[in-house]
Amino acid sequence: MAMTSTVLDVTVLLLCVSASVVALGASDPGGYGGPTATDVADSLVTETATVAYPDADAPNETRRVHATRAELLALVAARDAATAFDRRAVEVVRDGLGPRTRVDVMVEVGESIHANDAGGPAVDRGVRGSADAMAVQSEATAERRDLVGFGPKPPRSANIAAAVVRQPIPDRFDGPSDERRPSDGVVRIVVRRW
Repeated sequence: MAMTSTVLDVTVLLLCVSASVVALGASDPGGYGGPTATDVADSLVTETATVAYPDADAPNETRRVHATRAELLALVAARDAATAFDRRAVEVVRDGLGPRTRVDVMVEVGESIHANDAGGPAVDRGVRGSADAMAVQSEATAERRDLVGFGPKPPRSANIAAAVVRQPIPDRFDGPSDERRPSDGVVRIVVRRW
C-alpha cells in the first residue's frame, strides 16, 4: 500500500512539474522561430566572447578580454568612457542577439550590495545610473543616465517578454601598473523580446 502511494505521489509531482514548465515556456514569446527572452538572457551569462581592441600601451598595441557577454556588459556599464574596448564589447554582444531584442543595463552600487548577493528584489539600493528601460530609482538623490542600451525599442502594440539578470561587476586590472581594482556593485541586465 505504501509503495503504491509513493508511486502515485511521484507521478502527480512529475505531471505538475511538466505542466508548469509548459505554462512558463508558453508565456515567453520569442517571435516566430526566434529565441525567447530567457534564452537570450541565458546566452548572455553562459556564452563567452573575446574582445580585441587597440591600445598603444599594450604589447603589439592590442589588448584582449575574454569573458561572458554579461561580464562584458558589466565592464562597459561600470566605466564612464567611450573607448575602443567599450565600442567593441557592445558590438560583440549585439552580434550575438537576434532581431526584435532590446538589452538595457543598469549599475547598482551601495552598502546593501554584498559579494554573496545572488539576486532577489532590489530593496534600498542606490542607483548610479540607469538605461531607459529601467527608469526606477531607489533614492530621490540618485543620478540617472543611460549607461548601456542597444537594440530597437519594442513597439507599444507588441507582446513583450522580459528576463532580468544580475551580474557582479568583475574586478579590473588596469592603470599604469595593472593594479587590481575591485568592483563595488552589480549590474542589472534587462532583456526584452517581442
